[in-house]
Amino acid sequence: MVNHPRFSQAYIWGQDLLEKVVGDVRTEQNRRAYGATLIVGAGTGLDVGQLAQNVSETVMLEPDDTMRGYLNDKFPHLRTISSPAERMDIADEEFDTVVTSLVLCSVDRVDQVLREIHRVLKPTGQYLFLEHVKHDAPVPSLLQNVVNPLWKRVGGGCHLNRDIHLNLVQSPFKVVEYSLVKPNFLLPIVAGRALK
Repeated sequence: MVNHPRFSQAYIWGQDLLEKVVGDVRTEQNRRAYGATLIVGAGTGLDVGQLAQNVSETVMLEPDDTMRGYLNDKFPHLRTISSPAERMDIADEEFDTVVTSLVLCSVDRVDQVLREIHRVLKPTGQYLFLEHVKHDAPVPSLLQNVVNPLWKRVGGGCHLNRDIHLNLVQSPFKVVEYSLVKPNFLLPIVAGRALK
C-alpha cells in the first residue's frame, strides 16, 4: 500500500493550484470517457467531475490511506478500491474506459500498471492518459535527472524523468494519440489515448 500522509495532505490543500495548471487538458481528456470508467490513482477525485455524461459507472482506485479517506468523504456514493495499481483487485475486462492523470510518475512499476489497465479493460476499451514525462531536450532532461532524487522524497515517490512514451510503446496497448499538451521546462505534460 501507499503511505505518504504529508505529501497527500499537501496535495489536498494544493489541488486548486494544480487544476490551474492542467484543468483544461483534464477536461478535454475526460470528456472522451464512456461506459464503466475506472480512475486509477484517483487522488482527490479531480477527474470525477470532468467525466462525460455517457459514463454509466465511475469507480476509483486509490491505494493511499489519506487520499482514500478524502475520496470516501467527498464521494460516498462511488465505489473506491484500495489495492495498488500494480495488482488491481478488479476482474478481467470490467471497464470501457480507464483514466490516469499524473499517476504513472509515482507508481512502483509503470510496465506492470499498464498491463493491469490492459487486463481490466473490455476488448473494445480505451485508456485515456494525462502524464508528466521525461523532457526531450538535453538541458531540461539533465536537470530532471539531477533534481529527481530529492523530488521523489518530497513528492510522494513522484519521478520527474520517466519515459512514459517508451513504456506505452512497449505495453500491450495500441497508442492512437500521444501529444505534448503542456511543454513546461521541468514538468512537460502529455495526453493521449490507447486502445486494447
